[in-house]
Amino acid sequence: MKNYLHKSIAIAMMALMTCSLPLSAQSFLQGLKDKAKNAVKDAVENGASKVTGQTSTSKGASSAVSAISNAVPAAKGKTYYVSATTGSARADGLTPATAMKDLQKAIDTAEDNDVILVAEGNYLGNMDRGYIECGKFGNAQNDRGKFLSFYGGYSTDFSERDVIKHVTKFQPVDQKFIAPLFNINARRPYGYTGPVGTVVIDGFVFDLGENNLYCAANVDDERTGTPNKGVLTGRFIEPDGAPAVPKVGYANGDEYGLHMDVEGNVRVANCIFVNCRDYGIAAMMGKGHMEICNNIFISCRYASCQVRGTTKDSEIDQVSLDFHHNTVLFTWTRTKVFEDMGQGFRFMNGIRTINVHNNIFGCNSNCAVERVYYETTAAMEKAKISNLFDNYFFANKRDLEIASMGAASISVPAARIEEAEQIGPKYEGNKELPESEIAFVKAIDQSYLEGFLSLKIMSSQSYNANSAANQINRAFGLNQQGSEIVRPSMYCNKYPWEKAKDLFGVVAGYGAQIPQ
Repeated sequence: MKNYLHKSIAIAMMALMTCSLPLSAQSFLQGLKDKAKNAVKDAVENGASKVTGQTSTSKGASSAVSAISNAVPAAKGKTYYVSATTGSARADGLTPATAMKDLQKAIDTAEDNDVILVAEGNYLGNMDRGYIECGKFGNAQNDRGKFLSFYGGYSTDFSERDVIKHVTKFQPVDQKFIAPLFNINARRPYGYTGPVGTVVIDGFVFDLGENNLYCAANVDDERTGTPNKGVLTGRFIEPDGAPAVPKVGYANGDEYGLHMDVEGNVRVANCIFVNCRDYGIAAMMGKGHMEICNNIFISCRYASCQVRGTTKDSEIDQVSLDFHHNTVLFTWTRTKVFEDMGQGFRFMNGIRTINVHNNIFGCNSNCAVERVYYETTAAMEKAKISNLFDNYFFANKRDLEIASMGAASISVPAARIEEAEQIGPKYEGNKELPESEIAFVKAIDQSYLEGFLSLKIMSSQSYNANSAANQINRAFGLNQQGSEIVRPSMYCNKYPWEKAKDLFGVVAGYGAQIPQ
C-alpha cells in the first residue's frame, strides 16, 4: 500500500465570508482588512478618536433604545449592598456603610423580590471558588432558586452608578471548576398560580479569558495558532487537546458565562460576555418574557446566546423573547476544525414569539443567526413568530442559516432575509454594515480583527502501512489507521476584555448603546 500524500489546505476566511454575500457587500469586505490596518495607524496618529466617536454617536441614538437605562427601579423587597473592596464578611449588607463583601452571601441571605447592588470589583464566589450561584446548576426542579435583581457598576461608596467606569466582573484567574460563572434558577412550584417573579442581571462583565487554557502566543510556531504579534494568546485548547507547546491559563472544560433556568419577567442588560468557552448566555425559559438587550458578546465559543423554552406545548404561547441592541462578534465553533456550532444567536424551540432587532453581528465563524429547528407539530411551527429585522451584519461566514428539508442548511445573506419563509412576519431592514460606520470597525481590537480576516486552516494527513498498529489491524481484519493534523491560524484566542468596553455606543441605534 502506498503512503497517502500530505496535503496543505489554506482556506481564506475572507472567501468563506463573502461567498454568501451579494456583490454590493463584497467590495466593503474586500477593503475591510486595509481599513483595519489604517485604523491602527489612525489611532496612533490621531489619538483616542474612538472615545470621541462614542460620545457623539451615543447622544444620537434612536429613541428605540430609550428604555435601555442603568436606572434601578424601586425595590419590592429589601436592598442589599455588596462591595468586594470595602465590604465586610460579617456585615448585614442593608446599607452602603454596612455592605457585604461576598456576593454569594448576599444571594444566600436575600429572599424573593430583593435587589442586590454590587460595587466595582471582581467577584469569585464563596471562598474564591470561582463561580456564583442562585440555585444549583442543572437542578432547578429541586432547587428553584430565587427571583432576585442584580445591578453592578457602582462606585465603592454607592454614590454613583456607571457600568463602564465602575467595572463589576466575574473573572476567575486560577480556579478549576465545573459550573457556570453565574447560575440563576428562578422557578415557582408546579401548579403555582400567583404573581410572576422578576430576575434582572444588569451591568456585569463575564470573562473567562484569564482562566481558559490557551497555547502561549508564538507567531513563529504554527501549532500555537497565533495570527500576529498583537493577539494576546495562541489558540484556545479544547478539552481533549494537548498540543506539545507552552501553555498559558488553567482550565479548558466547558463552562457557561451566564446560565439561567427561569420564568417570569427576566432581563439581561448592559453586560459584557467575553472569552466564554461554552456559551455567553445559555438559558431555559418557562412561562414569561425574557429581554436580552444592550450587551456585548465577544469571542464566545459554541454560541453567544441560546435560549429555549421549557413549558408544555399548550403553554408555549405564554413564552416570548426579545434580543435587541446587542453587539455580537467573533463567536467560535465547537472545535478548531470549524465543523459545527459558532452561532451568534439561535432561534430555539419552545418560545412562541422571538424578536431579534437592532443588533450588530460581525465575524461569527459559523453564522450570525441560526433558524434551523422546527417545533414538534406543523400547527405549532406555523404559529411560531421568528422576527429578524433592522440588524447590521458584517464579515460573518453566514448572516442567516436556515433549515432545508432533505438537504443541507441554506445560507442567507442579509439582503435576502426577506426570502426566508421561516423568518417573519417582520423581516425588513437587515443590511450589511454601512461603510460610513467605519468607526465601529476601528473600535474592535485591530490585531484580533486582522487575525480573523486572514484566518486559514492548514490540514495534513498521513498513513503508514507498516506501522505497528496497522500491521496488527491487518492481522485481525480491522480497519487501517491514519492520522490528521489540523492547524488553524487562529481559534478562539483571548480577546482583551478591557477593549470590549470600547464598543458601547459606537453606532447610533444599532448594537450596544451607552446606558443613559
